Amino acid sequence: MTARPRAAYGCLAAALFALACGGGATETIRATDLPPVDPAAAREFQAGVALLGRGGRAREDRALEHFEAALAIDANLWEAHYNVAVIARQRGELRRAVERFEQARAIQPAAGEVLVGLAEARYELGERDQAASLLRDYVSGHPGAIPVRLALCAVERQRGNHDEALAHAREVLVREPRNVAALTEIGRIYRARERYDVAQLVFQKALEIAPNTAALHNEMGLLELSRGDTQAAFEQFARAIQIDPGFAAAHLNQGSVLLNAGDYAGAAAEYRAVLEHDREHVGARVALGAALRGQGQHREARRFYQGVLDEHPNHPAALFNMGVLLAEFLDERPQARDYFERFLRVAPSGEHRTMAEQYLRDLPSAGAPASE
Repeated sequence: MTARPRAAYGCLAAALFALACGGGATETIRATDLPPVDPAAAREFQAGVALLGRGGRAREDRALEHFEAALAIDANLWEAHYNVAVIARQRGELRRAVERFEQARAIQPAAGEVLVGLAEARYELGERDQAASLLRDYVSGHPGAIPVRLALCAVERQRGNHDEALAHAREVLVREPRNVAALTEIGRIYRARERYDVAQLVFQKALEIAPNTAALHNEMGLLELSRGDTQAAFEQFARAIQIDPGFAAAHLNQGSVLLNAGDYAGAAAEYRAVLEHDREHVGARVALGAALRGQGQHREARRFYQGVLDEHPNHPAALFNMGVLLAEFLDERPQARDYFERFLRVAPSGEHRTMAEQYLRDLPSAGAPASE
């Protein structure tokens, strides 16, 4: 037998609190006692982690095989369930992610990173009340669990519960006055409240603590977009990219603004910049498909969507965009139904779900006679 390995695949809660990872100390929580890991299972687990560290879809698939092999040897290896869940979530397989996070949590309920991952996956599925409840229950019993409290702050902000979100962010600052993630959340809350001057002051305070932070300049860019100042937003996104040329979020935000403005070539350049640093970035590949579609390069757009779906068959954005492409641009309306139906099986609630339902009402079924 050997000591338990650490779950080691990435910073889990990037979508909700991207600046929190690597932050302050977390309250020590008594974990469920588990027997030492079987050495053979540990070897399989570490082989999987090593493959993930090298990147690439093929290595990721092999890593999953190692994690499953580790679990076949030692069913208590919750860290392997955790890593499988993180990969599933990144691939857009949210139901699978929830299932594996739940399995990890059943084995080790004290693992805060598992709880945050489970809550985020449920949130992305549209199960917002359940996500908030999970985090709230944990924080009530472990008030010093900073990353979990920050995740709860972000969930409450996105649910529109700004007072509750502020209370959690301020509690973090009581414990860690220089916590940049908490300041960032406060800035986001004031931005959501359209108190832009206050949000700017908070972000500037965060920049005093962490100068030359690409993510903070990205937040300032989003603030300027909320104000309606596109030029100032571009300057902030450009500053973020200057600090970190591989910072995908700033490129994606630049691209989104250009896409909405009808500058499809400019948007495509931003998405390609992301892919130069990470050729497998799913969000950039789907977005590039939209930019190509806007330029009339419909077959090339289809190639990008299909490439994503070959690797991630249940990726909601790729399914929806493929459906739109077939329905509106390639005159394959009956075939588009399949993509919208698949989208509705995996998509959370929201505007795009409503649009997909409308498409299904309007699109003919395969083999249906053409209307006169």
